[in-house]
Amino acid sequence: MIVGVATLEAYKHNGYATACVYRLCSDLHLEGKEPCLFYDNPAAGAIYKRIGFEDIGLWMMYGY
Repeated sequence: MIVGVATLEAYKHNGYATACVYRLCSDLHLEGKEPCLFYDNPAAGAIYKRIGFEDIGLWMMYGY
């Protein structure tokens, strides 16, 4: 499960998050693993969908 991908404000829109997640996913595939991620930011979702992720449903988290 991939969670908490972030880019410092000064470095956004340079493709760093895309490159990082893409490389991570490539490495996981080479290990025979299937990456899964959780996000709630539409901008992040656009990055993930560009590199091949698909929405499979909604997650809910319970905090107390």
